Amino acid sequence: SLIAVLLCLFGYLSITDATRTAGEKISKPGQCPPQSSGRRSCISSCKSDSNCPNNEKCCSNGCGRYCTAPYTGIRVVLF
Repeated sequence: SLIAVLLCLFGYLSITDATRTAGEKISKPGQCPPQSSGRRSCISSCKSDSNCPNNEKCCSNGCGRYCTAPYTGIRVVLF
């Protein structure tokens, strides 16, 4: 029946839209901090900003990728 076809079409469109939305890469505002010299982990904990919580960005350390707060231009030095 026409109702069954419409229900199937609606279900297909809903699943397709959810899959497309889940696969989109989101770029959050801000910039990644400058890469530091020294030992670097080649393990990636994210692929894009959408994999990171809150306002964190997915940044490269020159070998792997990791989630970190966006760079503000202010460097905090702890003594």
